[in-house]
Amino acid sequence: MTQNESAFLAPAQLAALMAAALLADVFLQPFGRKAPLLTAQHGILCVAGQMAVFALLLALLRKDAGRALNNKAFCGLLSAAMLVSAALEIIQGERFYSQAMRTGLPVELFLVLLFVAVFYGVYSGLNALARTAVAVLALTAVSMGLLLLSVLPQLRFVNLQPAAINGAEVGGDFVSQFYLAPELILWAILWRPEHSEQADHRPAVVFVWLFAAQALFCLLGEMTLGSAYQQEEQPLFTIARLGGISVFRRLDALHACVWLLLFFVKITLYFSAFTQSIRKVFPALRGHSAYFLAVIGVIGVFLAAWGQAEQTAYLIQQMVCLALLLWLGIVRITVGRKQG
Repeated sequence: MTQNESAFLAPAQLAALMAAALLADVFLQPFGRKAPLLTAQHGILCVAGQMAVFALLLALLRKDAGRALNNKAFCGLLSAAMLVSAALEIIQGERFYSQAMRTGLPVELFLVLLFVAVFYGVYSGLNALARTAVAVLALTAVSMGLLLLSVLPQLRFVNLQPAAINGAEVGGDFVSQFYLAPELILWAILWRPEHSEQADHRPAVVFVWLFAAQALFCLLGEMTLGSAYQQEEQPLFTIARLGGISVFRRLDALHACVWLLLFFVKITLYFSAFTQSIRKVFPALRGHSAYFLAVIGVIGVFLAAWGQAEQTAYLIQQMVCLALLLWLGIVRITVGRKQG
């Protein structure tokens, strides 16, 4: 089993892979950001702004972004971003698993099982991971349909909290909620020039669907929980626990399994990006050594960040992501001038 280093993803596959990774953030609220939940009204407005910024950044930076992979410094910075991002997501994933499944699984065993599963995913290649992402997205759609059906009797329009829109307040909420997703960088560098010729698979379509999904979740949360929605750590899972269809009263476990599959796709994507980029920095790495290096690095960041340092790790991640996006911007400008 060898990793596909020069994996070529069709635009639809790439879109599905990135959509699954970005959607994982919706279900497993990242603890590192510590951003408070907003009312449905403000939440929808902020999500719309964030998706618009994502779409704009990707449209501006994706052309010729792959050229940056020829620079070892860029690959080293990308590797660092993937390590920190994976560690932060694993912290959140472990907490979500503990809360959702209540199995009392030790953290050590959770990490071992995760690393074994991710190992297989990484060395199956990005094409296999993209096909998995498509299947997981289909399961997520079914899960959301069941969730909506199960809580339908509990939806109350009177729970919505509409208010006059204050531009300054919405702007402040947008800043508090906004984050740079590492997927933007990966999407840009995996983009191929020929993808632009296929109008049916424009990335903007993915961001529209992501906005629609998050807007629906904001409405579901507030209509079901009312003012208590903003106090929840895992609002969607709380809603899932309240719902049931006929004699099936524990659909929350089904939803949690599907959402953890999104988490698996996201973590595998990060590990795959690390193993491929670190090999460009250290060409002498052979076999599975790059993966084992990733495991060691992630465990180190995991232990260092877990607890009091999570916010610091998150800020470092965001600064590195910003540096990478600026680097891609410079590459875009430089290549454009040469071609002009």
